[in-house]
Amino acid sequence: MSRLYLRMAVDDVVAAMPLPPRGEARRSILQALSAPSARVSADDRIRELSLTFVGDAEMAALNEGYRHKAVPTNCLSFPQDALPVLFRRDLLGDIVIAPAVVGREAAAQGKSLRDHYRHLLIHSTLHLLGYDHELAADAQEMEALETRLLAEMGVADPYLNQMHE
Repeated sequence: MSRLYLRMAVDDVVAAMPLPPRGEARRSILQALSAPSARVSADDRIRELSLTFVGDAEMAALNEGYRHKAVPTNCLSFPQDALPVLFRRDLLGDIVIAPAVVGREAAAQGKSLRDHYRHLLIHSTLHLLGYDHELAADAQEMEALETRLLAEMGVADPYLNQMHE
């Protein structure tokens, strides 16, 4: 089982919005860390990541700067470059989430906000572990893994009856 050091930050603009409780976010991230990964070894190092909740304007700016899409998205992942083995912490990277986007998506897709956050936290953490969905085969692998990890948490398949983003 992985050990996790989680840093959470909430921008003032989203502080009053419904956010996942720290324990819930932690459980979802740890669930994703249970997935096989070439990036994370099975040793006893502490996995560390930051989770930041931002408003739509900041998310749109990040999305434009890194993905050249000038619209807010639900989540972005920024993997940390691997550090030498002498460090006791494995710095995985940063996850940024836009709660307003997450809320709109959950409502539009008929999902509970809690389950949608769980999905996005697992999805984002898998990106930090090196998974992606740029190619169809990679997308199938990542989605199947997300679906399995979520099912283990009692969450329905998030891709069932849904178009791919």
